[in-house]
Amino acid sequence: MAVRPICPSAQQCANRDARIKLLEHEIERLRGLDAIREDVANLLKEEIDELTRRLRAVGETTTGIDDRFRRAKVAISKALHPNNFAHDKIAAMTRGEIFKELWPEIERIERR
Repeated sequence: MAVRPICPSAQQCANRDARIKLLEHEIERLRGLDAIREDVANLLKEEIDELTRRLRAVGETTTGIDDRFRRAKVAISKALHPNNFAHDKIAAMTRGEIFKELWPEIERIERR
């Protein structure tokens, strides 16, 4: 088996060395880009964490408001719905008219 020289000619050796240098520079450039990518990823993760924290805070605030609105709806319904006054026809009719006027507005507010 014949042993092949690494560089058969001086020109090929020079080209090989130049190519190795270029590849080494490319590796360094890519390592730098990877470090930048890692920094950007960390910044984005921090931003996601902050936005998630803010969203949870808003959700907690909204939940309290939603719960109060729901309780107010129940109270208004109990106080005005005509079915709750079947034993008193005049009260059922009077409160029923108020309920019919007020309830669509409450539902409109709820949809917002």
